[in-house]
Amino acid sequence: VPQANWQYPQGGQMQPQNWQQQQNGYYVPPPPQQLPGGYAQPFPQQQSGMQPNNYAMGYQSPLEWQQQQMRQQQIQQQQQVPSQEDPSQQAPPEGEGAPPPPPDATDTAAPDAAASGTADVTADQVPLVAANAESALVTTSNFALEELVNFKDSWDPYEKTDIPVFWHIPKAGGSSIKDAMGGCHRFVQATEFGITDGHDADTEVAVVYPRVPGDADTDRSPFVNIDSSTVAGIQRAKEMGFADAQLADVVVSPFVYELNDLFTPTAKGRFFSVFRHPIDRAVSMFYYIRVADWEPSYKPELKDWTLEQYAQSDIVENNWMTRQLSNTLGGELTEENLNKAMEVVRRKFLVGLMSQIEPTMARAEKFFRWTYHVNPPNQEACRERLMSGGANSNKANKKEGPKEGDEAWTLLAHQNNFDLRLYAYIEQLFVEQESFVKDLPDNFRNVDATCCKCYPQTFPPEGFECPEPVKNGDPETA
Repeated sequence: VPQANWQYPQGGQMQPQNWQQQQNGYYVPPPPQQLPGGYAQPFPQQQSGMQPNNYAMGYQSPLEWQQQQMRQQQIQQQQQVPSQEDPSQQAPPEGEGAPPPPPDATDTAAPDAAASGTADVTADQVPLVAANAESALVTTSNFALEELVNFKDSWDPYEKTDIPVFWHIPKAGGSSIKDAMGGCHRFVQATEFGITDGHDADTEVAVVYPRVPGDADTDRSPFVNIDSSTVAGIQRAKEMGFADAQLADVVVSPFVYELNDLFTPTAKGRFFSVFRHPIDRAVSMFYYIRVADWEPSYKPELKDWTLEQYAQSDIVENNWMTRQLSNTLGGELTEENLNKAMEVVRRKFLVGLMSQIEPTMARAEKFFRWTYHVNPPNQEACRERLMSGGANSNKANKKEGPKEGDEAWTLLAHQNNFDLRLYAYIEQLFVEQESFVKDLPDNFRNVDATCCKCYPQTFPPEGFECPEPVKNGDPETA
């Protein structure tokens, strides 16, 4: 396996970049002999005839790796009894951040109850998935996740007061989902766009129709007048009583932990996201930021770089997903950070995959009970265009990515050693979370659909506020 041509920081020391870079998970890699546990380690030389040990994944499946971690934790717990005087060593109270136990560990009558049919799935409730010892949905964890107390667990029953929160990962297919929610389903969204046209000065939370890019005949979309893309904007939204106002159909944000304060015990958030293979995402990011002059992350100097140069620079992201999900934006990463990231995804996220973008969208529609209410034929055609083509696909600049074993692939794997393991775990969760909506039809979006833009108009029994027919050329409307 080719060794990385590491660039040494000045003086041979690890030099952090500015705070904005740390916020985005960037960090200068130290020399190979000084690498701490969280950074990519040099590959060991393989003996002749052995399969390559790619990105420190070993020969374990994600499930085997998780089971090994569980056994190690159990051994450690048996060897070290927590001190009664140290509350930080105490296990979280039962029912407070505790994952679902295996069926046999709690109540032997549970299988009889399931057999009797008392746990039948209904169309208005996301079922609680029965725990299975062989499932990625079950683990033993010491993470109480109190920092995310205002977000429901992924297996909790769905309630209409729950507010869907789309965690937007850059270059992972999120723009297609975001545009499908806003442009096709015509949802009231909470994004950074809600404070344009002067709505950053509003003192009360409201639904607004700011101007959008396009010609005068373009329909405007409804937004809540908050900004969920900055910490200051989240604080402002909290002070305005955003969550309990129940105005947004969905929140879109690049943040995880910072969003907890946006919600309340009576109006909790529910995370969902689209994930992409870390190497594919890194390659896409490289080719995107060197041409996207409309983005703050635009770096024209990369036009003359190779992918290998990018992978060894201080611009490349280092385990971005693991850092964000474990709330460790700077410094070295450890196995504990990876374990926490896995637990956050398992417990708080409905996961989707960019490689399965249409099934991902269909699952979200079923999980959150999203159906068409504006003009179903037009909405379905809009959705089809986005699911087949993508919204921010950068097709004109698309290049063939490196293959596993290529130097560029190996270098990027060094920078994403934890994210690669996390993504393998997410792939397993994606398969298992199908059980959340297994009794709902794939075309749930058309079930009991209504049309408020038709004549005569039709509306669902619970009511529906039809989007206002506001054009870009019309006077400002709030």
